[in-house]
Amino acid sequence: MEILQPEYDKAHINGSNAGIGVGPRLVLALTYWREYRAMRQMAFDYELAVSTVCDNIHWVEDILGNNNKFNFGTIKEEIEKLKKEGIDVKNIIGDVEEQPIERPIENQERHYSGKKKRHTTKNQIIIDEETTKIINIYNSVATTHDFQMLKDSNIIPSLNELGISGKFDSGYQGVQKELEHASIPYKKSKYHELTTEEKEFNKNLSSQRVKIEHTNRTIKIFRIMKETYRNHQKRYDTKLKIMCTIYNMNLS
Repeated sequence: MEILQPEYDKAHINGSNAGIGVGPRLVLALTYWREYRAMRQMAFDYELAVSTVCDNIHWVEDILGNNNKFNFGTIKEEIEKLKKEGIDVKNIIGDVEEQPIERPIENQERHYSGKKKRHTTKNQIIIDEETTKIINIYNSVATTHDFQMLKDSNIIPSLNELGISGKFDSGYQGVQKELEHASIPYKKSKYHELTTEEKEFNKNLSSQRVKIEHTNRTIKIFRIMKETYRNHQKRYDTKLKIMCTIYNMNLS
């Protein structure tokens, strides 16, 4: 509210039609993100026009999306913020989630996931292992490999510079060649059965990485991040940043 109210007052300083207030606008947006109902249904429930529901949700998203509190800096900047709070980041955990999207009109091949057998978008989330705070997010198309997303997000040089280790799943094959302190599970092959030590390592790594799974589950409480995404893809990054910031705020 402290972010939205000044923007609302500024827009209606000359006495123009204020429409519905800031509180109802925020309720509309939170309800939409949480339940991901059709706007037509929400308009019927709240006795509003569909355009009013749509415009006010977009207004909240645009205001929050342009505010520094709802934007992530570079991973180095985010680590510095935590350091000022007395938190020394030593390990990060990374994971990639795929979310179904409606079949795009253009570039369908780039958005088609062979793994999910449908069109998806991919989100990479990086958290601090100790606090489970999200410190970096990156979105890409379905055909981008998990490890390639890590490289494209440009966080590896900063992690190497700060001496921070990373814990990833088997989708990040090759990360140990780029990141000096990286851990991924051992993979069984046709000619190599896992040893007892390797199985124990995988078990311990999995128990440590479960924190990122809990983070993903919490974000998906907002059904707009779980169900088939029906909105314009160009607004997806804004919604993802808002949901991740709300998650971080809840931790605080």
